[in-house]
Amino acid sequence: MWTEVAWRQLLRGIEATFTAGWSVGEVAYAMRHPKRLREDPFRKAVLEDIDQHGLYKRFACEAQVLVPDRRGWMSMSNPYVRVGGGETDKVVAQLRRVKRPRRRHVVVVCHCYGLPLPALMEQLFGLHLIDEVDVVYNIMNHHYLGSFRFWPGFGLFSPQMSRVVENVRSSVTGLRALLRSLVHTFGYEEVTLVGYSIGGHLSLHVANHHPIDRLVAYCPVTSLEQTATELGLMPWMSSGVARTLERMQGEFDFGDLDVLNPLNQDIGLSIEDLLLILQTHDAMVPTRQSMPILERYPSVRCLEYPGTHAFPVERRAMQRAVREFVLSGKG
Repeated sequence: MWTEVAWRQLLRGIEATFTAGWSVGEVAYAMRHPKRLREDPFRKAVLEDIDQHGLYKRFACEAQVLVPDRRGWMSMSNPYVRVGGGETDKVVAQLRRVKRPRRRHVVVVCHCYGLPLPALMEQLFGLHLIDEVDVVYNIMNHHYLGSFRFWPGFGLFSPQMSRVVENVRSSVTGLRALLRSLVHTFGYEEVTLVGYSIGGHLSLHVANHHPIDRLVAYCPVTSLEQTATELGLMPWMSSGVARTLERMQGEFDFGDLDVLNPLNQDIGLSIEDLLLILQTHDAMVPTRQSMPILERYPSVRCLEYPGTHAFPVERRAMQRAVREFVLSGKG
């Protein structure tokens, strides 16, 4: 008969195997774009732009009028202008409104990498059980539904480090513009962010420089440099990948991604308004990525459950904690 420990080890093994395949898939996807392998022409320009304007560059027309369709889907242009040029990104989200909201409060959920599916996020966090607030499911850049034939996660990472930086800056700008537009269109007075994995990364960035009321960071990515070099088989592949790309591009350094670490700045909200949730056996985003948060903010509320990144354990207890936290504070 399977013991609880054996089940957890099995789940971690499944997750580790999946993550290994994922890392190989990302490398294979990158090889389909040989021009990006050979050069990174905007590397210096992107880093200089951050030095000059900061990571959280402001743009005009961030607050736009949102018009949901009958299923709640909304889209708007992303105000971010890429240093390297290219088409304007989109902001896509789904609004699920309650019939008689008791407060002007919206919860914006930012999904994990590769799963831009509101139904899955709804089941994970159980926010559909709250009848007092509206919920918006943000679809981050490069995860538009239908954009990728087999797996919607590809597109954020690239062999061009400047492109990764631009993708994240664009995603953060798009999320900030979505929050501004939600308040502008619907008159919300409270905004809560719930970020899962890479969605937690984006949420921490927004919390650094844009006013929100509270933040739930679930298994958040803090260091994209660590993720790029440690995900799946990358501990054995990253040095070879870096040497190859340096020979091809002339300059290459995974360290460029350190500019994207949201913990380079102080978290811009009261620490009592941050809830950190971890899964002990997380093979995708190990709990050590969140240790800098706990070391810098020892009073932060942190809940840890004995599950993995993709297979949460004690989900009902976690959902209850999230709902109580979301409904805390003013109302």
